[in-house]
Amino acid sequence: MKMLERVRAIILNPKAAWPAIRDEAGDIKQLFINYAAPLALIPAVSSFIGMTLIGFRVPAGYMYRLPFLEALVGSVLGYIFNLAGVYVGGWVVKVLAPFFNSKADLNAAMKLVVYSLTPVWLVGIFSLVPGLGILSILGLYGIYLLAVGLPVIMDTPPNKVIAYTISIVIAGLVVSFIFSLVLALLYYGPVFVRPMAV
Repeated sequence: MKMLERVRAIILNPKAAWPAIRDEAGDIKQLFINYAAPLALIPAVSSFIGMTLIGFRVPAGYMYRLPFLEALVGSVLGYIFNLAGVYVGGWVVKVLAPFFNSKADLNAAMKLVVYSLTPVWLVGIFSLVPGLGILSILGLYGIYLLAVGLPVIMDTPPNKVIAYTISIVIAGLVVSFIFSLVLALLYYGPVFVRPMAV
């Protein structure tokens, strides 16, 4: 199935999309190349454009735009960390599976994580205008996709879906926090402290 058709299907009709996803052949590499990598470009490219062309307001009251090279490096690092987080998330889903009477299948877990993140990547378009970042809350629709997909993709019993979903979300937040902290310490901290000090 073409990527745009799959995006539309998983967003608009997830109950029909998940069985089709379950039955699809393919490996993790193809899933990343054909779906995750292109969609993860949306927030990376949008934030790059937003930080270089539009900028953001600093406490001193003026608009600050990142220099081209700094924004480019930050966007590339964010993109790499984003995809690495997806991979780690797939492993987390697989490791947690036996605790919720679900199948511990890495391919299935990766499918679940990648397709559940579709709305998160789509709302990345709001990074074009840093002030619209609040709209990224729409990405929470991914939690619903995750809950709907668990019984289909991971064979999770209905009575375990809520607990498994909550566990995955908490683990995802921990992974995201760790990756964000590393990225902030390595790169964004020094880049964003400079304009605040002016």
